[in-house]
Amino acid sequence: MQGTVQVAKTDAEKHTIYRLRYQVYIDEMEGSARHSEADSTAQELQDEWDSHAQHFYVNQDNDMVACARLVLRRHGPFECEDELELSRFVPAFPHYLSMSSRLALHPRLRGSSLLRQLTCAMFTFAREQEIQFDFIDCHPRLLPLYSRLGYRIYRPGFNHPKYTYVVPMVLVLDDQAYLERVRSPFAPIAERFPCTSEGAELLQSRFAEFTGDVQSAACDVNEFWDLLKEQVLGLRPAGKPCDILDGLANDEMKILSSSGHVVSCRTGDVVLSVNDPGREIFLILTGQFEVRGMLPGDREASFSQVLRPGQSFGEIRFLTEKIRYASVVALEPSRVLVLNSKALDRLMASAPQVAAKVYRNLAKLVAARLRDTHM
Repeated sequence: MQGTVQVAKTDAEKHTIYRLRYQVYIDEMEGSARHSEADSTAQELQDEWDSHAQHFYVNQDNDMVACARLVLRRHGPFECEDELELSRFVPAFPHYLSMSSRLALHPRLRGSSLLRQLTCAMFTFAREQEIQFDFIDCHPRLLPLYSRLGYRIYRPGFNHPKYTYVVPMVLVLDDQAYLERVRSPFAPIAERFPCTSEGAELLQSRFAEFTGDVQSAACDVNEFWDLLKEQVLGLRPAGKPCDILDGLANDEMKILSSSGHVVSCRTGDVVLSVNDPGREIFLILTGQFEVRGMLPGDREASFSQVLRPGQSFGEIRFLTEKIRYASVVALEPSRVLVLNSKALDRLMASAPQVAAKVYRNLAKLVAARLRDTHM
């Protein structure tokens, strides 16, 4: 399914983009409480960074069906610059940095080739502008998508004022070797431009505590499991089942883990908030988290529970798709394995025996959570 990727030049084009954003971020994702800048009268979502951004969109049959923006740092500031730690990217900072954001795709076309078209056009434009690093603040549910494109987690997540908890990721545009390693659709485009090791070396030297590890199975499933298995197996002490891993053999845990990403959290990070979208499950590898919430239907009664390595959170939203009624806060520096919801759903077809055990464990966990909060 093909469309035409264009860069908005007129106000009319930009307002059409803002309306498509509104449909996705406000109507579909119920984001009116998060996006106070949204114009409900005009049905548009626009913010201060739009004024100096490049706006890309896809037209199909004279209908705008996808859009995203690219902000070049040489043209103006990014959002959340302190959290992204841009100053550590000198000498590329500020002239050779960009930030991609506000991706919106019509619901009926998700899973089509349009997203690939759009992102490849943005990558090409960025290379033509001699951009070396492109940044995103990624919601956990989108980690698999951006990892496949070639983005890497390079520092702990943070609480974005609009999108709740997000994970900073960076794309090194001239790192041809890494793009080929993850089979990024950008790799064939990168071959047309000069490629060096400078960007990769800068990232490794300044963020070695994160970029030195394989963070997901995007590079290699076996390599990811080799780095993760000792920690995961250590979560299951004798006689004490480990939440969603209960009853899984080692090879089954490998299959389950391959759908995940390792994310670091700082003390005080609110990893999940009440009313957050998303159906991801978080398995605690290290550290502690506190679940804080109000009992459903009772505004006066609250509850609190501390979770430790081997335990998980996010199961109620994953299974029931109900709005969250609790927040989860990191009590100390911690690491979690974020298990992607779509990948877990696909286990039913690719590994039904593993899926049956995982869903059985999730059902037990949800029943226990609901029982404990109503006692």
